[in-house]
Amino acid sequence: MDLEVGFNKTNNKEEAYEAVKNAITPELLEKFKVKADIAYNMDNIQATGKGFTLDMNFMDEKVGLTVKLSLILKPLKGTILDSLEKQIKRVV
Repeated sequence: MDLEVGFNKTNNKEEAYEAVKNAITPELLEKFKVKADIAYNMDNIQATGKGFTLDMNFMDEKVGLTVKLSLILKPLKGTILDSLEKQIKRVV
Protein backbone atom coordinates (compact mmCIF):
# COMPACT_ATOMS: atom_id res chain seq x y z
CA MET A 1 0.00 0.00 0.00
CA ASP A 2 1.39 3.37 -1.04
CA LEU A 3 -0.96 5.64 0.90
CA GLU A 4 -3.66 5.46 3.57
CA VAL A 5 -6.32 8.14 4.12
CA GLY A 6 -8.43 8.07 7.28
CA PHE A 7 -12.12 8.96 7.35
CA ASN A 8 -12.95 12.46 8.61
CA LYS A 9 -16.17 13.33 6.80
CA THR A 10 -17.69 9.87 6.52
CA ASN A 11 -18.66 7.45 9.27
CA ASN A 12 -17.96 4.07 7.73
CA LYS A 13 -16.49 2.36 4.71
CA GLU A 14 -19.82 2.23 2.84
CA GLU A 15 -20.21 6.03 3.03
CA ALA A 16 -16.56 6.51 2.10
CA TYR A 17 -16.91 4.13 -0.86
CA GLU A 18 -19.87 6.09 -2.23
CA ALA A 19 -18.11 9.43 -1.70
CA VAL A 20 -14.96 8.27 -3.49
CA LYS A 21 -16.99 6.59 -6.23
CA ASN A 22 -18.54 9.97 -7.01
CA ALA A 23 -15.23 11.85 -6.74
CA ILE A 24 -12.78 9.59 -8.60
CA THR A 25 -14.14 9.54 -12.12
CA PRO A 26 -12.63 8.98 -15.55
CA GLU A 27 -12.83 12.76 -16.03
CA LEU A 28 -10.64 13.34 -12.96
CA LEU A 29 -8.09 10.84 -14.18
CA GLU A 30 -8.02 12.56 -17.58
CA LYS A 31 -6.41 15.53 -15.82
CA PHE A 32 -3.31 13.31 -15.69
CA LYS A 33 -3.68 12.89 -19.47
CA VAL A 34 -4.55 9.20 -19.17
CA LYS A 35 -7.64 7.29 -20.12
CA ALA A 36 -8.80 4.87 -17.47
CA ASP A 37 -11.31 2.11 -17.12
CA ILE A 38 -12.75 2.14 -13.62
CA ALA A 39 -14.21 -0.96 -11.98
CA TYR A 40 -16.40 -0.46 -8.93
CA ASN A 41 -16.35 -3.62 -6.82
CA MET A 42 -17.45 -4.30 -3.26
CA ASP A 43 -14.99 -2.45 -0.96
CA ASN A 44 -12.62 -1.78 -3.90
CA ILE A 45 -12.32 0.65 -6.77
CA GLN A 46 -9.76 -0.12 -9.45
CA ALA A 47 -8.71 2.20 -12.25
CA THR A 48 -6.55 0.83 -15.04
CA GLY A 49 -5.07 2.50 -18.06
CA LYS A 50 -2.04 2.43 -20.27
CA GLY A 51 0.93 2.08 -17.93
CA PHE A 52 -0.86 2.33 -14.61
CA THR A 53 -3.16 0.65 -12.13
CA LEU A 54 -4.79 2.36 -9.13
CA ASP A 55 -6.36 0.21 -6.41
CA MET A 56 -8.44 1.79 -3.63
CA ASN A 57 -9.34 -0.63 -0.84
CA PHE A 58 -11.89 0.48 1.73
CA MET A 59 -11.29 -0.63 5.31
CA ASP A 60 -13.24 0.12 8.50
CA GLU A 61 -11.51 3.45 9.21
CA LYS A 62 -9.43 4.29 6.14
CA VAL A 63 -8.89 3.97 2.40
CA GLY A 64 -5.72 2.28 1.22
CA LEU A 65 -4.30 3.28 -2.17
CA THR A 66 -1.85 1.29 -4.25
CA VAL A 67 -0.48 2.76 -7.45
CA LYS A 68 1.44 0.68 -9.99
CA LEU A 69 3.10 2.68 -12.76
CA SER A 70 5.08 1.87 -15.87
CA LEU A 71 8.73 2.83 -15.97
CA ILE A 72 7.93 6.01 -17.89
CA LEU A 73 5.34 7.18 -15.33
CA LYS A 74 7.27 6.27 -12.15
CA PRO A 75 8.80 9.76 -11.78
CA LEU A 76 5.24 11.12 -11.44
CA LYS A 77 4.22 8.77 -8.62
CA GLY A 78 4.60 11.37 -5.86
CA THR A 79 2.60 13.96 -7.78
CA ILE A 80 -0.14 11.46 -8.58
CA LEU A 81 -0.38 10.27 -4.96
CA ASP A 82 -0.51 13.86 -3.66
CA SER A 83 -3.32 14.75 -6.03
CA LEU A 84 -5.30 11.60 -5.21
CA GLU A 85 -4.79 12.16 -1.48
CA LYS A 86 -6.16 15.71 -1.71
CA GLN A 87 -9.17 14.55 -3.70
CA ILE A 88 -9.95 11.68 -1.34
CA LYS A 89 -9.43 13.73 1.84
CA ARG A 90 -11.88 16.27 0.45
CA VAL A 91 -14.69 13.68 0.41
CA VAL A 92 -13.92 11.11 3.12
